[in-house]
Amino acid sequence: MANREQTEGLLKIGALARAAGVSVSTVKFYAKEGLIRAAVKTGRNMAYYDPACVETIRRIRALQRERFYPLSVIKGLLESPAVAEGELALLDAIHKSGGEAGAPLPMGDAAKAAGLTAAQTAELVRAGLVETEGAGRRQTVSPSGQAVMALVGRRLEAGIPFAQSLRAFAIYQEALDRAAAADVDSFVAGALMARSFTAEAGAEMIRVSDETLDAFIDIRRREMNRTYGSRRLEDLDRFRRRLEAGLAALEAALREAGFPRAADLCAGAGEEGDALPQVREHFWGFARWAKGDIARAIAAALEGRQYFSGTCPEGTGEAALAAWCMRAAWLALAPAVLDCGGAARAAWAGFEAFLAERGARSLARRLEEELERIGGSI
Repeated sequence: MANREQTEGLLKIGALARAAGVSVSTVKFYAKEGLIRAAVKTGRNMAYYDPACVETIRRIRALQRERFYPLSVIKGLLESPAVAEGELALLDAIHKSGGEAGAPLPMGDAAKAAGLTAAQTAELVRAGLVETEGAGRRQTVSPSGQAVMALVGRRLEAGIPFAQSLRAFAIYQEALDRAAAADVDSFVAGALMARSFTAEAGAEMIRVSDETLDAFIDIRRREMNRTYGSRRLEDLDRFRRRLEAGLAALEAALREAGFPRAADLCAGAGEEGDALPQVREHFWGFARWAKGDIARAIAAALEGRQYFSGTCPEGTGEAALAAWCMRAAWLALAPAVLDCGGAARAAWAGFEAFLAERGARSLARRLEEELERIGGSI
């Protein structure tokens, strides 16, 4: 057992934690990892530390938060009496130091600053898009995590649903994770080890590699978004043409099956009651704007999806038959971007039941074949 002289001027673990501004568990972790050492141990669970450990802990925290060094690197720096400036520059380049300004914020404060709810923040953390430290009320969000949250908040303000932002960010993070791992391995083998190596040259190579790859990713992402955006617009125009072909096919099949009134109603040659004109309005609402007003065309397509997904035709007459045909065709022909697959299958099941009651099962098979020929999916 140590006497008073041995422990005089030393700090117990609680006092050390308070002085360094960390938790006792953090001090214990650093001690376990060999980053700090007890000056005197008076028992299995009692130790005293030199006051110099306060500054050591602060340095460890700074190297973690400001330069992003892992503990294995920090331990080596603490054990080295002097580290060359070039070596530090190389470490900074590897760990991308200096690009993240600010300080960690409590999770609640970070969510408030970004305009997000606690539930939304928790989802971002669960998805691995925002990293945190600590637990409970002491949980904090890093500056990079705050930046991600701010981006999500900005997208919300622009009307982009949170779920879509979560999905989009996750898509890019998953792809970038694979790309970064492969790139680092390739860079180490193909660049760093392909010539005489110095710390200064390595740091410069890494910085140039990062800058050029960032620029390359931005260039290619813009080009790809432009390409795929154009394809989605082409999908909308294709949808317009499919609707025209689909309606002609419906009309012909209905006439052949002995339902001329339903065929006339699909073609717009007559109106009956209040329901069918509304069906026709939603059926053609998108196509009316497809050639000249993309924004209104997209809005009309979304309205059509909502209407046909949630509205089930009523009645048993030919007006109801025409409404069922137009509903099933619209959903079956809708492009994948409108995500109508489930609604199309449900609508077709209802349509088949409607035709079965009228003894017209063959009409269902004929219409299914025609819609699939045009490009529909049931």
